[in-house]
Amino acid sequence: MKTIRNIWQRSLVALLLFHLALPIFSQVPYGYAPANAVTDDLSALGGNINQFVQGLTKFDPAQDPVLQRLKGKEVKGVRCYVRADYKQARQKRSGVLASSGKPDNIVRQTYADLSEGWNDVLFDEPFVIGDEPFYLGWQAYETIGTPYPLVAYAKATVPQSCFVNLGKKSWEEYTDRGTLLIFALLDDEAASSFDHAAYAQNTTHPQTVAPDQDFTGGLYIHNFSPTPIENLEIAMQGEGATAPTYKTISLPTPLEAYGSTVVVAQLRAGTTEGTSVDWTCTVSKLNHSEAQSGRPGVTKLYVTVDNFQRTPIIEEFTSQRCVNCPQMAYFLEKALEQYGGPYVYVAHHSGFQNDSFTCEADKAITYIFGGYENEYNPAIMYNRAVLDGENAVIQGIRDMSPTPYLEALAKAAQMPAMAEVNIQSDGSNITVSGRIARDLASQSIYLSCYLVEDGISIEKYPQLGMDDDDAPDDLKDVFRHNGVILHHFTDNAVGDVLSVNSDGTFSVSFASVEKAGFGGSGQRLVALVHKVNKNDLRDNQVLNAAQMTYKTSCIHQFENENQASEAAVYDLNGRRIQNWRQNAEKSLPKGIYIANGKKIVVK
Repeated sequence: MKTIRNIWQRSLVALLLFHLALPIFSQVPYGYAPANAVTDDLSALGGNINQFVQGLTKFDPAQDPVLQRLKGKEVKGVRCYVRADYKQARQKRSGVLASSGKPDNIVRQTYADLSEGWNDVLFDEPFVIGDEPFYLGWQAYETIGTPYPLVAYAKATVPQSCFVNLGKKSWEEYTDRGTLLIFALLDDEAASSFDHAAYAQNTTHPQTVAPDQDFTGGLYIHNFSPTPIENLEIAMQGEGATAPTYKTISLPTPLEAYGSTVVVAQLRAGTTEGTSVDWTCTVSKLNHSEAQSGRPGVTKLYVTVDNFQRTPIIEEFTSQRCVNCPQMAYFLEKALEQYGGPYVYVAHHSGFQNDSFTCEADKAITYIFGGYENEYNPAIMYNRAVLDGENAVIQGIRDMSPTPYLEALAKAAQMPAMAEVNIQSDGSNITVSGRIARDLASQSIYLSCYLVEDGISIEKYPQLGMDDDDAPDDLKDVFRHNGVILHHFTDNAVGDVLSVNSDGTFSVSFASVEKAGFGGSGQRLVALVHKVNKNDLRDNQVLNAAQMTYKTSCIHQFENENQASEAAVYDLNGRRIQNWRQNAEKSLPKGIYIANGKKIVVK
């Protein structure tokens, strides 16, 4: 499947890439990316096939006062960061690019051998900055097996800083992948136009904030100048505010020349409510002196009085016949053991191969793959959303550790909740109730409600991939079929349109059902409020989710954990409690567990 993938570089966590205070040539750099960053803050872009990969950053005098002051100055070349050596100049494959007006209008193309790390490449002929926007970047011919070429700073996406063209087919702007590590190389004399300027923007958008109130947010700060910054004053104005709010921020350590940092600060939202409203920040002072005017940092916020608590939902596409699925499930389970917050888990036995557990609701949701030719197992999605740093709703298997799943779950948990969802059962009826954010109440919102089963044994329902040579030693102990959908309560397998009252509240009741299931350890009721858009896969987010325990296989009560069986003990999500009797620190806290098919209540 041809995709752009995000690769986090973990092996050199503390490595500083490069300091732009030490340029190779006599030119000065100008751009919006960090000159230095730890590798965990970077993402890599590419296609993992044999093809050209091109990346550009836009420089627009209409948006950036610094570029207005640079009118008439010459752009000499490009500074860019490359993940591997691309010695392809003789084949006219690797080199730097410049476009005018739009990305595909290339006006300069200089072929050069590129080395891993930072590269300064001068154009054969410089060009003069005028009124038109221009784009700077580079290209290489990517081959299978080499690292994805393009590198972006993932913690802050400067608008219009990440244009990518795979296979020389079409240019596409990515608004959530970060800021490409690309700079313009200018004459030394241009430095006076930005020797006392900086850029600032909110990094943690979108987030739920209250109107006309302070909120805690990350602030990305980039120093354009050769002078370290110790403190700065920002002017911030959220949409609807009649005047900017000024705030002075002292940096914990001076921000070096041309460097970047992220600080946590109290920021002020505007008065306009909505899921995507403008928030603008400019730097008004540097080191207590008036700053030169610079580009405003414009981002989006979700501003609402409906500040609901998010319960992320994890949905896995799996199959008994998938040899790689157990390992994804294994490391996902390890991540869930470490994760401290609430979550909902559902498994869809579809997406590539159906099996004993496949139901109508599993098959109905496969539209989110975007077509049969794209379906595969194992796969996973969080809140049915495109997370920051990703390019699609569906994610494939990652490196063999819990880390990528923990990172994705943390992002999903931080997404704004756009609804409140409650689920209850009185034995005869199941009631799902709650409230939708006011600005979404007029849209078509859907409700799905499932009965799911956890802790289904692999002895009765075998799973391929359990005996692979590279399988974890305790895979068979950990792995169970969890989150299997037994029944969907809605008339439509993909969910029913939700009827919402004028105040955004809703309440829907379903008759209870009895399903014997597959002999697992317990059953849960799961409810989610979500969008359905088969034409735009990015518009299928789960607004929020909830769950409750429905029943366990049988009931047996103990006063403490020592009365439990010597056999393996599982929680109500089917996860084994590892070595709880051998390690006093692992003794069971108060709660409900399953051992030998019996319910254990530890008081």
